[in-house]
Amino acid sequence: MENQTIAQTIRERRTVRTLSDQPLSIDKIYQLLETASYAPFHSKNEPWQVSIVSSKQERNLFVEKIMASYDRLDIWANYDPQYLAKAKTRTHDYFLDVPVTLIVTAPICEDEIENLEAVSAVSAFIQNFQLAAWTENIGVTWRTIPVISDKVFKEEIGVSEQEQIIGLLDITVVDQSVKLPRAKRVPVEKWTNQLSDRLSEIE
Repeated sequence: MENQTIAQTIRERRTVRTLSDQPLSIDKIYQLLETASYAPFHSKNEPWQVSIVSSKQERNLFVEKIMASYDRLDIWANYDPQYLAKAKTRTHDYFLDVPVTLIVTAPICEDEIENLEAVSAVSAFIQNFQLAAWTENIGVTWRTIPVISDKVFKEEIGVSEQEQIIGLLDITVVDQSVKLPRAKRVPVEKWTNQLSDRLSEIE
């Protein structure tokens, strides 16, 4: 992935859900976070906060709280009872095997515009992290699963009432033997128009 242009990196980056057993340096995570912090933001202060889940003890606690939240939110209600036990085990084991997870938050702002700006800036921060990681052969899955809105879950993992979780980032070294999916996008002509054309449709 060396010597890629920015456009190539954006087009070729993929969400990586297949976990690798290759070691992942925490120093490298910090380097990527520093790069990601050059995302644009509107306020005087950078709005992102990040908690790193990496040690075995942290991982066990984190997965315990995720599974408890799944139960509390009744996530399993739509699962076939015949396969429910396997689904729970698969979910538990996957989250337990993720090498590193980042809990990325933004402040909750009373002002609607300020809140939008905070969420937008932190989203740009996350995208920067994903792109920077991709150039280092590191894959990221940006998760917005229901637990991120669970007040009990947030409290149990140290997220304050004044913060909103924008994403749980699961991070792993990319396994080169795994075939990654092709990205499909709607052609640009389908979702762009001239302002004059849009206004004429309203009239």
